[in-house]
Amino acid sequence: MSSDSLRLCGMDAKMVFGETMARIASHDPSLTVVVSDYGRRLNLDEMRRRLPEAFVQCGIAEQSQVEVASALANEGFHVVAPSYATFITARVLDQVRVLLGMMRSPVVLVGLSAGCEAGTLGASHMALEDIGCMRMIPGLTVVCPADNIELAAVLEELLRAPRPAYVRISQYSSSVCVHAMGARTRIGQAEVLREAAGAGVSLLATGPLTGECLKAAELLSSRGIEARVVEFATVKPVDTAKLDSLSGTSLVVTVEDHGACGGFGSAVAEYLSGVVEAPRVLRLGMPDEYMAADRPLRLLERAGLTAEGIAASVQASL
Repeated sequence: MSSDSLRLCGMDAKMVFGETMARIASHDPSLTVVVSDYGRRLNLDEMRRRLPEAFVQCGIAEQSQVEVASALANEGFHVVAPSYATFITARVLDQVRVLLGMMRSPVVLVGLSAGCEAGTLGASHMALEDIGCMRMIPGLTVVCPADNIELAAVLEELLRAPRPAYVRISQYSSSVCVHAMGARTRIGQAEVLREAAGAGVSLLATGPLTGECLKAAELLSSRGIEARVVEFATVKPVDTAKLDSLSGTSLVVTVEDHGACGGFGSAVAEYLSGVVEAPRVLRLGMPDEYMAADRPLRLLERAGLTAEGIAASVQASL
C-alpha cells in the first residue's frame, strides 16, 4: 500500500472531499463549491484560501443551491454542489430534472452521508432512494466510489471534464480500502478486483460495500464456492461490456447500500433482461421499507449486507 493511499484510507470522507477541492483549486481557477449550510463540515478552508470567491453559501435551501450551481456552471465555472444525499437528490429532483437533465448544466452533485450512514437520525436522513432518483435523469452520470482513494480520483476526473453528475459517498468508506495501490478508476468502466478460476458466482459491488463483497468471496471460497468480485463504481452509464463478459457465470449477485428497487441491481437486471442466456440475478440491498433508526453498521447487519450476510444469501440462492 502506498503511503498516500494509507493516509487517505484512514481519513474522514468529508475531509478527503475538502482536501481534493484544495488540490484542484491549486490549478483550476474555475472551481466553485456551492453549499447549502453544510460547508463548514467539509474541510474547505484551504480551498477558500486559494480561491476566496469560489465558495458560495446558499443557506438551508437545497433547491436554490442547485439553481445557483447551474447558473454558475452555465457561465463556465467548474461547479461542485455537496449536501446530504437524501436532500441533494430527492428534495431537489425537479431542479435536477430541468437544469442538469434538460439544460445539461455540468454540475457535479455530491451526496454526503449516503446509504444508512445517517441511520441514527432516522428514515428521513437515510439516502436509500438517491441512486434511483438520479439514474432516471437522462444524461446524468452516477458514481459510487468504494473508498476515499477512489473518491478523490472520481472528483478530479469529473472536474477535468465537467458534466451533469452525481457522486455518492458514505462515511463508512473510511474503513474500506480496496484501492491500496491507487485508484485505476475511469468513469464508466468496471474493474475486476478478485478473479477466481471456474467462478460460478460473480459478486458485483458498488460503493463501500465493495469491501464486504471481497470478504464474502473469501468466506465463500472457504466453503467451496468460488466467486469473482467486480466493482462498478459507475452505476450510470453501467459498463455493459463487463456485464457481457459474465455470460459464463451461473449467478450474478449485485450488492449496494441502497434500496434493492431502482438502484444498481435494477440497472444490471434491466440490461441483462435483454441478453440471450443471461445469468440469473440476485439483487441484495436495503429492504423495501423505512427502517427504524439505528447505528449504520447495525442497519447493514439487519439488511444482510455484511460479508457473512452476503455469503449466506449466495449459498441460499445456490
